[in-house]
Amino acid sequence: MDAEKVRNYFERLNVVCDYARAVEGVGLWESEKKIFCGRIGRDSESLELGCGAGRIAHGLFRLGYKRITATDFSSNMIDVARAVARELGDSVDYRVEDARSLSFPDGSFDAAIFGFNGLMQIPGRSQRRRAMSEAHRVLRGGGVFIFTTHDRDLPSNCAYWERERALWERGGRNPDLDEFGDRVYGDGSGGNIYIHSPVLSDVEADLRAAGFGVCFRARRSEIAAEPARVREFSDDCVFWVAEKPMIIS
Repeated sequence: MDAEKVRNYFERLNVVCDYARAVEGVGLWESEKKIFCGRIGRDSESLELGCGAGRIAHGLFRLGYKRITATDFSSNMIDVARAVARELGDSVDYRVEDARSLSFPDGSFDAAIFGFNGLMQIPGRSQRRRAMSEAHRVLRGGGVFIFTTHDRDLPSNCAYWERERALWERGGRNPDLDEFGDRVYGDGSGGNIYIHSPVLSDVEADLRAAGFGVCFRARRSEIAAEPARVREFSDDCVFWVAEKPMIIS
């Protein structure tokens, strides 16, 4: 999958508007609140990657987090996030950034968040590893990296992936897909969403390769009961909390 195709999808007006509506229409999930508040101090300098129109960043601001930098590779998303922030009165610093090549100095943040399965919308395992390495670089020692993924091995997903494997083995895969686990599906308005559905052992291996230690992993449904608006907004994803080890001199 061409990364520019992914970027272009998130520049589309209807997609940006959907994300803007989610800022207050969906808000922070109960599971997100538990994980973020349990792992990130209110005074921490926090970086959000793939912030969209600001759903997570604004939710954290309302919870008392005031030192937030929120980034997205879509300039249209950032324009709308800034407009929503002005309307709602938050002071989040919204910036256009590519998670694979961040402009921040080493050790700039105490926490990094990549919510709503955004990390898995970066095409190519090497590029996802690159984003993990960048998150590691900009974190201070002891800093946490929190993100979500799907789980290809979830029993409810097995039938789909068995059919996909048979298709790939026959040479009939979608030519836009480069790795087994990649998916492209319609959003109902003519657009196509790309996402990679990983096996969890690959995610853990990639985190360790980037220098992180894995300290927590659980399904959203294991963390908190979510209202219908959240369940309709997103599947039952897996939360990850990884930590950059402290440097002991």
